[in-house]
Amino acid sequence: AMGFGVVSLLNAVFRRAFTSAGLRPSSVAVDADTTLHFWAHPSLLSSPDAESKQQRGRRPVVVLIHGFGPDPTWQWAAQAGPLSKHFDLIVPTLLFFGASTTRAPGRSDAFQAAAIAQLLASDSLVGGEGRVVHVVGTSYGGLVAYHLARALQQGGGAWTVGKVAVCSSDLAKGPEDDRALAAKGGVADVTELMVPADTKALRRLMDICAHGPPKYLPECLARDLLRVRTNSHVTLRPCIRDTWVTLQLER
Repeated sequence: AMGFGVVSLLNAVFRRAFTSAGLRPSSVAVDADTTLHFWAHPSLLSSPDAESKQQRGRRPVVVLIHGFGPDPTWQWAAQAGPLSKHFDLIVPTLLFFGASTTRAPGRSDAFQAAAIAQLLASDSLVGGEGRVVHVVGTSYGGLVAYHLARALQQGGGAWTVGKVAVCSSDLAKGPEDDRALAAKGGVADVTELMVPADTKALRRLMDICAHGPPKYLPECLARDLLRVRTNSHVTLRPCIRDTWVTLQLER
């Protein structure tokens, strides 16, 4: 119960950071199989209020793509406010990491990028011919950002790609890198590390990926963090494998 209370409180705090920055949650069916949840400033929505209409098209647009595991509100809570002073933001929830869902078989970072490209092209967002969109992705989201920028550049449409920021992402990683990371984590396969099946595996992941990991994490809180971290281990494990395959094909 304690863990549930703490994590629920954090969820509320991070969502409050988004709403305080002027972002509003929404969802759109980008095709017959796929629905994307996202946050955006009202000026970018197809039915904005009167105040948002006055601001439409005046500010540059930035797409923020979160990393592997966290909800976008957890990833970008600290950045939402400062960035909202200068940019209109679109913050999608990647498939399998929250309210975004699909029945399609795709699991790669390129598949994720294609869904976001469909979101940007949908009637739910207001683009405008030639309007510039900057793309920012961190960790796994950086891999998605790479494919999204390329898809937008090649596909034409209402958006023109501006700057692309890929943060803490190894676009050139290969199988030897996965084997080294798995060995460091004491597991046979990197998917066991990235998608922990129990709290012991979660603590192992935090020790490796977090700067200054907590010295003590109550078991009840670890269980709740594990519960909210991902929607489905079954669907996320192929995301790791398909990402490596996609990177190899891009070389």
